[in-house]
Amino acid sequence: MSDVETRGPQHDLAAEQYVVGSMMLAAAAVWEVLDGLVPSDFYDWRHEMIVGAAARLAHDNKPVDPITLSDELGRTGEMDKLDPTYLFKMQGIPTSAINVGFYIDIVKDRALRRRLQIAGMRVAQMGQATEGDAFELADNARAEIDKVAAGARVDVHAVGSTIDALIDRLDEKPEYVPTPWPSLDKLIGGLAAGNLIIVGARPGEGKTIVGLQCATRLAHEGLVAFISLEMGEDELQIRLIAQYGEVHMKNLRNRNLNKEQWGRVAVARQRFQEAPIFIGDDISTLTQIRSFVRSVARKGKLAGVVIDYLQLIEGGGKENRQQDVAEFSRGLKKMAKQLQVPVIALSQLSRPPQGRTSRTPLLTDLRESGAIEQDADVVLLLSYDRAKKPGDLEVVVAKNRHGEMGTVVLDWQGQYARLRDKSFDPFGSTQLDI
Repeated sequence: MSDVETRGPQHDLAAEQYVVGSMMLAAAAVWEVLDGLVPSDFYDWRHEMIVGAAARLAHDNKPVDPITLSDELGRTGEMDKLDPTYLFKMQGIPTSAINVGFYIDIVKDRALRRRLQIAGMRVAQMGQATEGDAFELADNARAEIDKVAAGARVDVHAVGSTIDALIDRLDEKPEYVPTPWPSLDKLIGGLAAGNLIIVGARPGEGKTIVGLQCATRLAHEGLVAFISLEMGEDELQIRLIAQYGEVHMKNLRNRNLNKEQWGRVAVARQRFQEAPIFIGDDISTLTQIRSFVRSVARKGKLAGVVIDYLQLIEGGGKENRQQDVAEFSRGLKKMAKQLQVPVIALSQLSRPPQGRTSRTPLLTDLRESGAIEQDADVVLLLSYDRAKKPGDLEVVVAKNRHGEMGTVVLDWQGQYARLRDKSFDPFGSTQLDI
């Protein structure tokens, strides 16, 4: 018995041989195998090599048999590793290729179990490691298992096979979570699952306010992960109390509250005591962000993620900061797609260059990386000119992959750390009914 047949990891040598032999009996079996398996699904290195050669032959519209396989393997230099009689032996194993699908499932099952075994060993090694960041190790461990799960099922279908299902849904409203501002929703539709939404502003021009109000709206739909790289949890809680209790920020900061204001604090406390918003304020790297978000998602249905703000994420290790930020924006877009929730990333804007007369921000003002613009589905740029238009905050929809662009003017209520719609009064409807 060969060492291939006696090694420990899960495999079924007989099923692998049946599949390989079937490919040499019928052309239909070749494509059935290639549709259901990849060469690395085979445990025996000989079978992996043969199926790889068969795939190349099939894609070149050439027959698959011992002679053509021998020629193909000889061309690549692999035939030196294989006994030529083995190909004829495999051809003689199956008496029919009709049942090859059954054996394909066995090979796929064993491949998945084998990869789980390997992933488990890697996770165990990570747990024994004494060096490296523990958060990053934990995130890498989850990624190992996620990678195996992602490859467990591959859905292959023609585009026409699902078009009827799409047409049946055309009378349904798109799945967007509304923002707190209906006039903005008229342009962008709302916060869509899988989208990366960038909110850019210069310091002190409303980024955190927008992030917090979006978080409270998303909390109607499920759990919200709010990653604060700039402010501590106490500062964010003060802003939430100001928003929903209508207590002046100055009084909250100075701890100078009268009896009426204490009553409003109590109302805000009741609203947010059970609010499903989870604040991570001791996080600095993209790996830690992913780990925190996954931890929140394990508690229930995740509705969205807010990150305040993008340029404060540390790490990356690239040659310059622009490459780091580009990596972060791509990572956040990937996270939005994987988790199928909106990810709202706040971003710092650069100062406008000298000579530019307009204060209206542009996409080129996104600080440190043009990749942010490329990865984003929606880019909102905020502009607040206290001198010229006190009380007016402009929201420029500078990019909208799925709809219109334009500008919306919101009412800046800085004393309450909130923005309200000038043409609507939706604020009451955005309060959390806990």
